[in-house]
Parts: sequence; C-alpha cells; structure tokens
Amino acid sequence: MKLNRRHAKRGRVEIIPMIDTILILLIFYMSFSSFTQTEKRIDAKLPRVSVPGGKPPTEIPLDITLHVRDKDNILVNGSAMFDMFSLRDAMMQLATIGQQATVIIEADPETSYRDVISALDACAQARLTKVAFRPIEKKTAAP
Repeated sequence: MKLNRRHAKRGRVEIIPMIDTILILLIFYMSFSSFTQTEKRIDAKLPRVSVPGGKPPTEIPLDITLHVRDKDNILVNGSAMFDMFSLRDAMMQLATIGQQATVIIEADPETSYRDVISALDACAQARLTKVAFRPIEKKTAAP
C-alpha cells in the first residue's frame, strides 16, 4: 500500500500586506508631523542688562486711571473729564512724550461694555500696551 505524502507548505512572506501597512504608517506620520511646527513669533519682552557705569534711566513711571461712566463721561485720574474722541487725542499726546504709562480702566457695574472697550481702543490707538482692568464695587445707599 502506497501512502500519499503530505507536502509541507513553505513559509512565504506576503509582501503586499506589508507594503500596505508601511504606506498607512507613512501617511499617518506625515499627516501628524505638520502639527508640530515651531512658534515663529513670540511677543515677549526680555529684561535688559544694565551696563555698569551707564546712565540711570530718566523716565518716571506714569500711572493713569480711567473711570468710564459712559462714552461722553470718562474721568482721568479723578480730575479731568473727557469724551471718547478727546480721550483718544489725549492718549496720543501722552504716547508722544515717550514715557511708559500704565493705564488702569475701571467702570461702574452699569457701564456698557462698548464704552469700556472704546476706552481700551483709545489706548491701543495711542500704542499704550500696559493696560489693566479694575472692577468697582456697587456702592450701597446710605440710610
């Protein structure tokens, strides 16, 4: 009696699925590598090193407080009253002096956001960049 021999299959590396897998990995890494771009511009002010024996700075820090009631009533440093257009002109004149000014904008709770943002725009047009906001608490009525 003759027995049939089984032929052992030779192991074979399937190249087509391997190419497909490598192509998918290549597409995956290429698509996500574009998200890792470095920042080209950082708005940071680095500290300056003072030179020994150099001249001391002559600038005096200037603080300006804007109390916004509405677009026609803006109180500057508690004394001068401006409207929106004259405030912009006053801020432009202040910017031409060359001093670094810190502007603090405060507003009553009833003041509209439009008026506060208009005061902020006046500072931006004058290139005054150090601006802070301070809320004012609602005053209680005296009995």
